[in-house]
Amino acid sequence: MNLDEKITLNGFRLTAPRKKILSILGAQHHPISFEEYTLIDPAIDKSTFYRTMQAFEKADIIHGIESDEGKRYFELSENVHPHFICQSCRTIVCLSPQPIISPDGYIIDSVVYKGKCPECSSS
Repeated sequence: MNLDEKITLNGFRLTAPRKKILSILGAQHHPISFEEYTLIDPAIDKSTFYRTMQAFEKADIIHGIESDEGKRYFELSENVHPHFICQSCRTIVCLSPQPIISPDGYIIDSVVYKGKCPECSSS
């Protein structure tokens, strides 16, 4: 199911702010936080952003990742793939999609690896 079908199926009106959010998320190569989003679109209201993210996440339009410090990062839910969070510099990297093995009856929503990135592990 593509993005437009998910939006239609969930009864969302594709308002200008929602369209802009989806466009910005679609242009990213990694999950982004509200703070990173506002560097691109400083006019967005924080509560509007998080209300939209919550509705989109519930509808499986976006995927949210929470860091160890409780900060939320978002990306489009185009395919399930693992992420790596560096526990030193807090960088989040999307890893290549890999077969995700899940026990019978379980549905995996996300896989997150934590450790040190190459830059931090060499210092």
